[in-house]
Formats: sequence, C-alpha cells, structure tokens
Amino acid sequence: MEKEIGEHIFPIRFSDCDPKSRLRVSSFFDFMEETAILDAEENGFGIWKMVQRGYTSVISRLKLRINYVPRWGEKLHVSTWTKSIYNHKVALRDYSITDDSGNMIAEATSSWLVVNLQTGRSEDPEQTPFMPVLYPEKSAISENLELIDVRPNPRVVLTKTAVYSDIDMNRHVNNCRYADWILDALYLDPEMKGKTIRSVQINFLAGIPLGENVQLVRFDNSNHHAYIFGINAKDPSVVHFQARIGIVNKD
Repeated sequence: MEKEIGEHIFPIRFSDCDPKSRLRVSSFFDFMEETAILDAEENGFGIWKMVQRGYTSVISRLKLRINYVPRWGEKLHVSTWTKSIYNHKVALRDYSITDDSGNMIAEATSSWLVVNLQTGRSEDPEQTPFMPVLYPEKSAISENLELIDVRPNPRVVLTKTAVYSDIDMNRHVNNCRYADWILDALYLDPEMKGKTIRSVQINFLAGIPLGENVQLVRFDNSNHHAYIFGINAKDPSVVHFQARIGIVNKD
C-alpha cells in the first residue's frame, strides 16, 4: 500500500520573522528542510542511517514560489514528497505550504543528490539503498530548474565570510543561510522599498566551508527578476551559488 503524504505543522516564532513581522525567506527554507529531514526519517533513509551506509544527501537546486507572506503567530502546514528521479541523477522533491484553513501559502520544487562519502561523487538514487516512494502525478512546480545565465553589468555589492554559525552538519554553509545572504545583498538596493518577493530560485553549485570569503555579485535585472551570484573571493572561476529572485510591487 502506498504511503500517504504527511504534513508537519510549524508555528511562526518571533525569531522566524523580519523587521515587519513577516516570515523570512530563510525561514521558509528552514521549515522545508526540517520537513524533508523528517520525511526521510519516516521513510527509513534518515541522515544517520545514510551516513552509516556511506552516503549523504545534498540539495542542489531549489525554487520557492510565494503566494502570501505569513506573519508572526500564524502556523504553516508543510508537506513534501519525491515526485521523480531525473536522468538517473537527481531526486526531484516538491513542497506544499498551507495555512490552518488549507489556503496555499507557497509551493516549491527542489533537486537532491545522493553522494557516496567515500568517492565524493553523486550516484543514481535508484541504485542506492535509499530509493524513496515516488508520487509522479503530484507536482507543486512542474518546471525543471536549469542553470541561470549570466546577465550584463556584474558588480560586487556585498562580501560574506562563512562563520561558525553558518555551518551545518555537512560542514559547509547551510542552504537556509544562502537565502539570508542573498536578501542582505538585495535589500541594499533602495529600489526594494515598496517591493515584495514572490519567488526565489537558488542553484547550489559548490559548498562554502568555514572561513571562505564569498562575493555577492549583482547583475542587471530582467523583467521582475533580480540576479545574484556567490563568487569565491580568491578564485572568481568558482561560483558557489546562483540566485534569481522574483520581485513585484506590494499589493
């Protein structure tokens, strides 16, 4: 019998919010990450079990589409499921985030790699001991997440150093912190006044270890999108991440 997709409920805490009592983008990421971890545990391929078998899982791309930004005191009902294995390489995991009444707050899609700790290389999830149940008919965001093209007029707008509090159990900067760095850079732009964020896509290309310096490079906007790349300060050929942020006028 196919396992039913479960949900996990998260109250929005004071520490999850921005200066205007709205949920931070990084907190969306945090709740999704926690739900993915809980789902993996419930399905028999949790973090420690994978490590004991010589594997780990790493997120490689993520897109969040926000319909409504909730505030302090509200609750999020977060569900996640693996919808398919793409090209014998990545597991595609989607998310649904609703309020207490079932209204859709946000949806997301992501891609994950199963990495062999001995070789450091990703493997076909279908050939590992950690093949999840698939829900191919259920899709939150149907598009595949591609690499983001470089745009005109690159300029360094902020430099970040990976400090101890940024590092997670995989010993590099946690994916939720990327969202904070990107928003720190974006909100340096006075034109963000009166704007709100409707989507964020991040491609995680190269992990950022403790002590690494990363330059956040801003490019010219396209229609309703801002672009920020994280470039290694010592070696500009190393791109740690790419981000495209959808921006609209506030209602």
